[in-house]
Amino acid sequence: MGRNNRIGLHPVAVIFAVMAGGELFGFIGLLLALPVTAVLVALLRHFQSWYLQSPYYLGKE
Repeated sequence: MGRNNRIGLHPVAVIFAVMAGGELFGFIGLLLALPVTAVLVALLRHFQSWYLQSPYYLGKE
């Protein structure tokens, strides 16, 4: 099964996000946990791609 096709998160990450959102922010946290997590994952993937192409990572400074 692997990743969820709709939001691109591993099922364990989905469970963790919902539990953490509910614990920290209650009912509103449950509703917002997955969208916020999906945005954060997309940003992290973007920054990782940017970093791996940077001169600092490639040693061209």
